[in-house]
Amino acid sequence: MEITSEELKQKIKNGDKLIVDFWASWCGPCKVMKPMFEDVSNGLENTGSDVKLYTFNIDNDKEFVVELGIRSVPTIKGFNGGNERFSEVGLKQRDVIMEMTSRL
Repeated sequence: MEITSEELKQKIKNGDKLIVDFWASWCGPCKVMKPMFEDVSNGLENTGSDVKLYTFNIDNDKEFVVELGIRSVPTIKGFNGGNERFSEVGLKQRDVIMEMTSRL
């Protein structure tokens, strides 16, 4: 579920429907949200959804994070058709994360 910057760039280029949780190991709210985000991801896999959820540690590629305009974490971004569809900053609960999948 953790994705590299190269994998993420390729999936965006391919036009995949994806939601990415940009997080950091030193971020308290990120630590709270990550398990909820993973629960939603696992639930979607079981339903056969075409939306995929990934996590991305911002410390792994700071240049890419700057390119995406991320200034704080956690940040959730949704992509579809090669374009960013939404960006949400801050801790989100399971139901909000699930609702985001319907926006793609």
